[in-house]
Amino acid sequence: MLKASAPLTLLGHHQARLARLELTVGALSLSVLLLVSIGAWYALHGLPVHYIPPGGPGLSPPGVIPDAVATDYAARWLKARYTFTPATVKTAHAEVLTALHPSLMVAFKAQAEREATLVKEVQLSTQVAITTAIVTHRTPQEVTVSLDARRTIWIGGQQVREEPLQATITVVPWLFQGHPAGLVVARVTMSPALSASGQ
Repeated sequence: MLKASAPLTLLGHHQARLARLELTVGALSLSVLLLVSIGAWYALHGLPVHYIPPGGPGLSPPGVIPDAVATDYAARWLKARYTFTPATVKTAHAEVLTALHPSLMVAFKAQAEREATLVKEVQLSTQVAITTAIVTHRTPQEVTVSLDARRTIWIGGQQVREEPLQATITVVPWLFQGHPAGLVVARVTMSPALSASGQ
């Protein structure tokens, strides 16, 4: 009697293991299906982008560029644009170029070449300090920042002047493969233009 029940016990044990295995495979399949569905949804709709200012709040609405982010980004861009020495002018121009909208790149490259030639000829150095930066216009797709700054100019190691600098910079989200991936500068106006004169 014991010998006849041993195969039945073994069969019952295997059936119980098979039921647990089926349950595990079913749960794993459901998890994979859920992950694939989430991945497909993000591929179609894109990840929500949060623009958070330095030291900003813990909450931020996705896709909205807060004033603090726009002013900080524009101020950093303007500092990078006009803070260089003859040895670092090419590096400064390359840094600024990475944050420009593609529609501005050709014009900026031509201007940067002329500027680099002037800088090398007269050994010109500049430094910018931002005094004020405020948002003056906003749409769902762009934020315009007005900046006031002081630009100090040295020629051959001698400071020749310190001048006020006004800039208006428009910041927009940068789309990568149809999805927002960061910010770029889309429009820039500045006054006065950089020159090597002593006045």
